[in-house]
This record gives sequence, structure tokens and C-alpha cells, in this order.
Amino acid sequence: MQDRRIYQAWESFLSQGETPTGVRDEVLASWQRSLDNNVPVDRSQTQALSDGEFLRVRQQSGPFLTAARPALEQGRRFLSEARAMVMLSNAHGTVLETVGDRRVIEHGQDIGLCRGGLWDEGHIGTNAIGTALASQQPVQIHGYEHYCCRVQRWTCAAAPVFSPTTRRILGVVDLSGPAESFNPQSLAYVVAVARQIEGGLIQATEADHRRLIDRFLGMGRRWKHRDVLVVSRSGVIVHGNEQVRRQISRASRNLFFENTIPLLRDTPAEEWLDKLHAQLPTADIEPVTVDGEHLGVILAPRQGRTGIRPRNRDMGEHPSDGFSLDTLIGDSPAMRAACDKARRLAATDAPILIEGETGVGKELFAQGIHALSMLTGPFIPVNCGALPKDLIGGEMFGYVGGAFTGASQEGRPGKLEAADGGTLCLDEVSEMPLDLQPTLLRILEDGVVYRIGSHQPRRVRARLLSMTNRNLPEEIESGRFRQDLFYRIAALRLRIPPLRERGDDIALLAEYYLRQQATRSGRTPQSLSAEAMDALLRYHWPGNVRQLRNAITTTAALTDAATIDVEALPEEILTPAPAPTPGEDGNLQLATVERAAIEQALRRCEGNVSRAARQLGIARSTLYCRIQEQHIPIPRRRRTAP
Repeated sequence: MQDRRIYQAWESFLSQGETPTGVRDEVLASWQRSLDNNVPVDRSQTQALSDGEFLRVRQQSGPFLTAARPALEQGRRFLSEARAMVMLSNAHGTVLETVGDRRVIEHGQDIGLCRGGLWDEGHIGTNAIGTALASQQPVQIHGYEHYCCRVQRWTCAAAPVFSPTTRRILGVVDLSGPAESFNPQSLAYVVAVARQIEGGLIQATEADHRRLIDRFLGMGRRWKHRDVLVVSRSGVIVHGNEQVRRQISRASRNLFFENTIPLLRDTPAEEWLDKLHAQLPTADIEPVTVDGEHLGVILAPRQGRTGIRPRNRDMGEHPSDGFSLDTLIGDSPAMRAACDKARRLAATDAPILIEGETGVGKELFAQGIHALSMLTGPFIPVNCGALPKDLIGGEMFGYVGGAFTGASQEGRPGKLEAADGGTLCLDEVSEMPLDLQPTLLRILEDGVVYRIGSHQPRRVRARLLSMTNRNLPEEIESGRFRQDLFYRIAALRLRIPPLRERGDDIALLAEYYLRQQATRSGRTPQSLSAEAMDALLRYHWPGNVRQLRNAITTTAALTDAATIDVEALPEEILTPAPAPTPGEDGNLQLATVERAAIEQALRRCEGNVSRAARQLGIARSTLYCRIQEQHIPIPRRRRTAP
């Protein structure tokens, strides 16, 4: 009888525009919103996201789904034969997950009540998910209370789930089934599940904040003399004082909302730096990442010209204390593999030999390994190639007063003593004089240092990292390096890839240097034309990241245009390397066929190397290597009229 009265009220509302009696206020308000939104009452099913859009939405809701997983698993078990299903939607009404009775789930697909379905009121009128979102209250919608005819065969109850930190709606828990399965206890069930999910979110948030603070404290040497804000990925300030907050707020009045920074919550992590730099050009900003997971950022008002530069860090500058591998710029497979191996090696206390060409960033990796080892002592770098041979012994081992002509009367501790409890990093270790190599070997094995001119032993315990751009086994063969010392310093080995093996990292680094140069000069960041970027990606970069940094910085400083064209790049980048000569006739024939295929693909794609690589079925970096090896010109792209 009640169902018939609701149906008559619904008909009267639609046909005569009257405000019927006997209808709950929340239902009547929803009918009015549905009418105002011009939702067709005869809509047979709601719209659904494409597979790609749905995947993106699910990824954005990752923490929410993780917190809801235990409740969803319970629903999967308890409702498998209950003629009902539990659904989870996001804050926009998009269904993220469905569990429960398989028959009901299949029946729901007829009206779009499935993963990816859009169940806000604007798409399908009055329904439990959409109305709970609109009213921000738990609600039960049964039968003819639904606005659209096809949905009136269902009964639903839904409760919103709120963020424990911001009290914003994160999504909705819904219990749905055929209208004849109506149960007044359904509303109590979804409210209980919503509270369970919120409890899981509180635990996850607290764990996130602890991890963020632990990581920040592990970077203490870098930030210990700075006033900072530590902000979580949900935008919550987890560390910092009101004075710093006010100082940053003055620089960007729109950054804060109710003592949070919504930008972090609403922006993909890979865009945090750009968005924050746009609002805080004079602040130092460092993302905090643990095992590849973005936990938040550190914000600090810059202290004049001596302030720390904003990061991510590139692969060519001298590092500062507290540097983290997580802040290196680069997402190529070669770079990820090197960082992953460095993290594994850092967990040991064995000596590590870091190998790589000049300019690849070996010392940054050494600093990152030092930071991960959580040693309490300092990071002490020693450039064995930069010290005069007659002074390197005193620098390394120290000396007592009057030990040699020109020695300080007070004496001086050496680098080995200074590194006690920390890390000794020997750069260009291949340049260490042969006569000092046995002394270093003995110290490494005994852990005892004797200053020059002294017989007093000093015990030292330090982690050893060595770096070289030479092939040490070849140096051993030529008699320039001791084999026993090699085995002592190279217990573990880490190779840093040259820039030419890092593919699209070149583009990431170039864009970073452009932003960095813009910050220094106080201007809007420039961009690179497609032809200029292609030229950078083709070039073999013998000087690696250091050369790229210098090229971009110089070019940006000398170019007034907003877009840097290829002609503005340094001459050495534009001068192609000579093509190799194929050896055998078969190789020549194969090279000719390969060249013809590449040239044809480039012409078809109007010089777009990425598209050409996809057509050829190879990686873009591989195609650039082939272009460089065979001296293949890239056609200029046609310019469209503005």
C-alpha cells in the first residue's frame, strides 16, 4: 500500500508539478534536484566510464580502496547468497567496486549499476549513492522513491565516508538489491561499514604520518637549521610551527584552506613540484618518497642566496647532506635499476665501487647510499685526482706537528679520521698513487690509522665508497692499480648508466633545468620546440648530465624567446656524429633495409620520432640510437597556422 502511495506521489510530482504529501523530505528534495537537472525519467541506464578513464579514477582512489578492502571482503563472504551487493563509489558517484551475490551483480549491469557506472543524481536522478552524496547523510531509497523508472525495481541504502583529517566526502558505501529484498536494517549496515572504513583510514593516515616524520628525521642534517613545514599527501601539516605557516601563507594566500594544503590532495604527485613552485617561487620544496611511494613534501622559506635549492635533484650537481635517491630525476628502466640496486647495497656495510663515466652523478648516488645507511657520522668526500701527489698522504691519513716541511705545528687529522662513524667517499680512486695504495689497504683491513710522523694508532670505523670513471681491471693489467686493493674496495659494484642510455630522462632533465634557470633569473620558464627536443634526444652526450645542464642553462640564458628553437642549441649538439661503416656485405644490406624503413616511418610521421617508433614497434630511445648511428636526417614537422 505504501508503495502505491509513493508511486502516485511520483506521478503527481512529474505530471502536475505539485508538492505531494506522504513523501520523505530528503526524497522530495532529490526529485526536485533531478527535475532541475533535466534527468529523463525514462532513462534506461546510466552512463559508464571507458576502461582507461575507470583505471585512472581507481588509481586516484587508491588509499580509499585500500582502507575499504576488509569491509568489501566481508561483504563478499556474507552476501554471496543474500540477493544483495555492496558497492563502493568515489566522491563523484562513480562505482569503484561491487561485491556480493553474483546474480544481483549481473542484473545490475542492465542499468549500469556496475564498476565504472556514474550514479550521481545528475546522471540518473534520485538513488541512494547520488542522494547520499548530495545530502551528505546516510539515506535509504526504495522502489518508487527512485526518480528513473528502470531503477524503481531496486532498493538501496547508502552512507557517505568522510576523510578523518579534512571531513570531506571520499565516497559512498551502498547496499543494493531487488525491490522485493527490502530490509530496513540495510541502512544501519552501510552506516556501520562506512564507520569501519573511516577507522581504517584513520589508522592508514596515522601510519602515513609516522612514515613521513621518520623519513624527515632521517634527513635531519639537511633541514636541521631550517624552519620547515612537513605536509602529508592529503595536505595535512604534520610538522611545523605557526610562524612558518604564516610566512608561507603570505607568499601565497590561496595555498592554505582550513590549515591544510588542498593542492597536494587534489594534484597527482608527479605535478606537486611544478604546482607548488608556481605558487611559492621563493620557497625550497622537496618531495618525500619512500620505496617509490609519495608521502608528502617539505616546504621551507628560502634563506636568501644561501638557501637550499628546490628539488627533485638532477644527476650532475654536488650534493648536500641528507640527499635522497628518491629525489633523483629520471624514470628510465636503466635509472630505476641503478636506484633499486643502490638501495639494496646500502643495506649492507660492505665497500662499494661506484662506476660510471664523468658527469653521470656518481657522487649523488654515494650521498644517497650514505643517507640510506642511517650512519650518524659525516659524509667525507676525497677527490684523489685533485690533490697533489705529495699532499695526498697528509690529507688522507693526517699528520702530527712538524712531520714534514710546511706542516702545521698543531698537526691535523686526516679524512679517514674525519669520516669515523660515517662514510669515506674516494672519488677518482684510480688516481691514488701506487706507493700509498698499500697503506690504504692496510687501514681498510685493520681499521687503524697512523698519522704521518706518529706511532700512535687511532681506530677508525667508516663505510667506504669508491668512485671511478676508469676500467679498474684494465688499470690492474697495466700495473697502475693494485689487484688486492681492487678486491677490497669492490666487494660490491654499482654501475651508473650514461645519459645516452636513459632515453626520455633527457627530456625530464632538460625541462627541470629550464625551470631552475627561470627561478634564478626571475622569469617565466621557457620551453623547447619539438625540433630542439629531438636534437637533445638524438645527441650522444659524452659529458652526460653535467654537459646537458650546462647546455640548457647557457642556451636559456642567451635566448629571449619563450620557446627555444633548435638553432639556439650549442653547435656540438647540432653537428651529427659520422656514420659507422658497415663491415660485411650482409651487414651493409641489412643496414640499408633498416635505414629505408626508418626514413619511410619518419616521413610518414612528419618527423615525429615517438610516432615513428610506435609504427616501427621499437622504443623511442632505440630509434634515436639507430638515427644517430646511421646519420639519418629527421624531417621538420609541418607548422600549423596559429
